[in-house]
Amino acid sequence: MKFQVLLITLFFGASIILSSCGDEGLNPVVEMENEMEPEMENENNEEFDVAPNFAIKTYQDEDLKFDTYKDKVLVIFFFGNTCPPCIGVGPDVQEKLNKEFAGRDDYAIIGIDQWDGNDASVEGFQKNTGVEFPLGVMGSGVAKDYGTTYDRLVVVNKDGKIQYRGNSVVSNNLDEVVTLVKTLLI
Repeated sequence: MKFQVLLITLFFGASIILSSCGDEGLNPVVEMENEMEPEMENENNEEFDVAPNFAIKTYQDEDLKFDTYKDKVLVIFFFGNTCPPCIGVGPDVQEKLNKEFAGRDDYAIIGIDQWDGNDASVEGFQKNTGVEFPLGVMGSGVAKDYGTTYDRLVVVNKDGKIQYRGNSVVSNNLDEVVTLVKTLLI
C-alpha cells in the first residue's frame, strides 16, 4: 500500500512540475546543445552573406588570406587536427574537391584547423589524410566568423559571398558540394 501511495505521489508531483513549465523548460539539455552549436544552414536563397575576410598562417608559415581567392570559387574545409571523422574524410575531400578541379584558375580549396592546433598537429593532419591543399592553423576565429565548426564545408562564390554552409559532417555533404562547385564553375 505504501508503494502505491509513493507511486501516485510521484506521478502527480511530476505532472504538476511538467504542467507548470512552459515549452522553454522542458528540455534544458537540448537548449544548451543548440546554444553551443552555431546555427548552420545551407544558403538556398538569392541573398548570400558576404564572406568574412581572414588572414592566418599555414603550418608551413605561409600566408593564407581570403583576398588571395578573389574572383574564384573557394571551398573551405574546416577541420579539427585530430578529429577522427575529419581525418577519415580527408582523402575523399582531396580526391573529389582538390584533384577533380586541379589546375583551374577560377577555383581553390583550403583547409582551416578550427581546433587551433600547432604547426606539428596540422602537419600531422596533412600526413594522415594526404591532402595537398593549404592548411591554416589557429582558425577557430575564422570558423566563428563563418558561423561554422569543424568537419564542415563552406563554399564562397566568385562574388565573395557564402554560397553554401554545410549543416552536417563533410561525409554527408561532400557530393552536394561537388555538384555545387561544378555548377558555379560553368
